[in-house]
Amino acid sequence: MRLYFLSLMATLLSVSAFAQNDSLRSIIADQIKNERNEELNILRTELKRNESEISKLTEELSAISKRKTKEKVEAMEKLQVALDNRIRFLEESPKTEIGFNGQLAFTELLSIQRDIQPADLFLQSQNFFSEMGTISNLQDYENFKSWKKEYDDYYERKKGSDKTLEFVNKSLGLVTDASNKVPLYGSIVNTATSGISTLLTSLGSRHKELAEKTPDMLELLSTIGQFEQQKSIIDHEWTLINKELEQLKEENIELLESQLDFYGLDRDSYKKEYLKATLDHDRDEYKQECRKQIQSSLADMDKDPNSKWLEDVEIYMYKVQSLRLRFGELTSRMLNNIDKYQELIAIFSDNSKFPIEFTNKLANVSSSLQSVRSTFYKSFNPAKYIQDSTIMYLEKDN
Repeated sequence: MRLYFLSLMATLLSVSAFAQNDSLRSIIADQIKNERNEELNILRTELKRNESEISKLTEELSAISKRKTKEKVEAMEKLQVALDNRIRFLEESPKTEIGFNGQLAFTELLSIQRDIQPADLFLQSQNFFSEMGTISNLQDYENFKSWKKEYDDYYERKKGSDKTLEFVNKSLGLVTDASNKVPLYGSIVNTATSGISTLLTSLGSRHKELAEKTPDMLELLSTIGQFEQQKSIIDHEWTLINKELEQLKEENIELLESQLDFYGLDRDSYKKEYLKATLDHDRDEYKQECRKQIQSSLADMDKDPNSKWLEDVEIYMYKVQSLRLRFGELTSRMLNNIDKYQELIAIFSDNSKFPIEFTNKLANVSSSLQSVRSTFYKSFNPAKYIQDSTIMYLEKDN
């Protein structure tokens, strides 16, 4: 499970929109939004002036006598120019808004695809899952090793004489040998526990130490079994998360490649100048170059009367927004799953109910988990990301 989660985390980080430097990321987005809002405000101001001009010219035209033909024609011409300008302003507004939002969508899509792996998150996750792996390893418990030594001596004397003992020994071998990958819960563990309990009743005074140590070992085995059974539910969620993450990654790459082609951006340049870039500054420069190319491409498309670039860009916008929202929801599930580990650890950390050696191990794991959660939340703030995704194309109220 540890290796599986690390693979999942590496995949997550390779498509992460959060984990990059958030301040740098917002600089580009904020720059686009500010430029968009300024342009739209200019257009709105011009439109208001135009409305006033049309109203004034209309009144002037009405006041001119029909006998003053020349003056009336000149007034009508001025009014027509104002009306033509109004149409231009009304047409320009959605083009400006969608044009800038198209840039925003593309740069955000680049951020989602960005290949970044925060070393501290990866290493802390590695430490946590390494320690989680030791929880179910009976060979790491002194109580078990002490009991196993007594049991092995007993088995050497009794082996071959009792079929039940052979069956119990085989079951015990399966759950204590880490190379067998047998989970420490379910029928095999129950068989081993039941068999050892039966064995305990048959031990005589010659095997006093084994008899005295067996109850503690059974309590440890039972506790680990309960813990592992609950943990398996949480572990299974990572399988579902990883499946959705892979699907999201495929859709993201497909949409990105589609937009690269749509705007006439070179795929090789994207790979060399963005994916392989090691500095935020270089990636930032690449985004700015893409913005220039997008503006140029849209200007060319706008000259074509048959072009439907407004509709195409708007479709891309909402596809990107959908990907961002889904990614935010997915990281929310990840954070929730990390919290479930903490809840599980809290339940089993009571040393009045569970073996002290077991609860001591959990205390160490809990500390590592806190580091994982803290670092994860700093890099992946699901609630903020979902909120930002929801309003990414909206203008702030002045």
